[in-house]
Amino acid sequence: MPTGTLIVQTRAARGALPVVGATVTVYCPDANGVLQPCITERTDMSGSTPPIELETPSLENASPEAVPPFATYRVDIDHPDYRPVTVLDVAMFSGIPTTLPVVMTPPRSVEEQRKKLIINSAELGPTGSGVK
Repeated sequence: MPTGTLIVQTRAARGALPVVGATVTVYCPDANGVLQPCITERTDMSGSTPPIELETPSLENASPEAVPPFATYRVDIDHPDYRPVTVLDVAMFSGIPTTLPVVMTPPRSVEEQRKKLIINSAELGPTGSGVK
């Protein structure tokens, strides 16, 4: 099956600092279409994951009436010093690298540490910051 490449880039302090050591978990659909954790990586000194290869439909055989020409994945990003983030519906195309920029926010309180920020990738602007 064809694949696409995903790189997650984590930043903090309004994008000025990389978040080193964040755990990035990608969820893949199982045979029944239920999302299961399938790949886990850690961010490096630059705040980025290594390239993650994910299955995608072939662009050559894509038909708008049948299968969309992309696959979608859920991505969770966790770090003990920041609020966890979940990005839903990250679109992956065959043979096309995708960079997912994620801005991490430090918690304001212990209670806020337990809250998870959920982002639908369709709501992200062109920079991935949520600003349209």
